[in-house]
Amino acid sequence: MIQLRVKMRSITFLYPLGFLRTRLAADIGNASKQERVYPNGMRDVTRSIWRSDGFKGFYKGYGIALASVTVYRVVYLGGYDFLKSEIHVNNGDGGVPPTIGQKFLAAQSVSMAASISYYPLDSVRRRMMMEAGKLDHERMYRNSIHCFQRILKE
Repeated sequence: MIQLRVKMRSITFLYPLGFLRTRLAADIGNASKQERVYPNGMRDVTRSIWRSDGFKGFYKGYGIALASVTVYRVVYLGGYDFLKSEIHVNNGDGGVPPTIGQKFLAAQSVSMAASISYYPLDSVRRRMMMEAGKLDHERMYRNSIHCFQRILKE
């Protein structure tokens, strides 16, 4: 539980930097003219978002980011402990501790399950980030739930 709170705090402080990085990575501009939307990098992104949305613009998708980290940590940490205890109980002979190979397989399985559960939420987060700086009538999504619903329909 402590690890989850630490991760949430770090997301709170570092989210605007990840937000700026995502916006710059998506800045392909006009390929035929080789013009970029943000030619001066982070400075241009920061100014653009600050003018259009203010401080809250840097936290678009923040709620879904916290939810996705929670889901990832619960599946990752809880799943590993659960699988380890199941292996321990099912090994017979009074519960022989799991071997290194069994622990490795459990860790890999849980890691894949956590990544699979995290990916859809991360996609929603990134789409919400890209909505910042747009006028209300230009936005495709009202909130994270609406975004998730639209993705499922597509």
